[in-house]
Amino acid sequence: MEKLNKQYLKQLSHYSWLTLISIISILGVSAVFYLLAILFSGHIDVSISIGGGNLVSMLAFLRDVMVLVLVIFSICTPYQIFKEAIANGVSRWTNWLAHHLMVITVLVVAWLMNALIKLLQSGTVTWSQQWAIIISMLIGVTTAGALGNLYGLMSMRWKIILTIALLASFFVLCWLVVRLALLVTPERVVMMIQSINHPIVWNGLGLIWVALMVGIDYLCALHMQLRRD
Repeated sequence: MEKLNKQYLKQLSHYSWLTLISIISILGVSAVFYLLAILFSGHIDVSISIGGGNLVSMLAFLRDVMVLVLVIFSICTPYQIFKEAIANGVSRWTNWLAHHLMVITVLVVAWLMNALIKLLQSGTVTWSQQWAIIISMLIGVTTAGALGNLYGLMSMRWKIILTIALLASFFVLCWLVVRLALLVTPERVVMMIQSINHPIVWNGLGLIWVALMVGIDYLCALHMQLRRD
């Protein structure tokens, strides 16, 4: 339990620093562009208020950055975290569990921020909308985690091959969707969408995808080995 807590706090600290750096970088770039706009326009327009709209925008910005950094973190860092964990005597299972506890912590915070945003905007929070948000975040993060751990099993050569294959598959899928849309009449497309346009269908498909990604993530994480590349 002690190793699990240490690994959890270590990963949470690493993620928090990356998020803070990302926020500072985005704000810094925005400030530079704002100053350039002032220099070129010669007009200074400074309006600072603490209204509900600004609070909503700030919370939405923080939520989006948190989730985006979590996705990038899940793709890029699994092998580095694994090497450090093995060097410190942490088992694969403990490392995997600590990572997912960290992911759950971040997603809960992001979801609470999203619920607060909806509350400030409309005064009410609809559970169906919140459930859809939760499923969407889980799909993105678990897919990133599965991809990151799959990359962790591969050498650089196979990483490049897999990346090219994924990009090619994405473009082929887009082409097939476009072809299907051209072949099928608009009325038929509307009927097909309406036939499956139900929250239970989409949420069920989303949960199946999440379970599949977690399974791939788990298998790859427990079979990861130290390599020389």
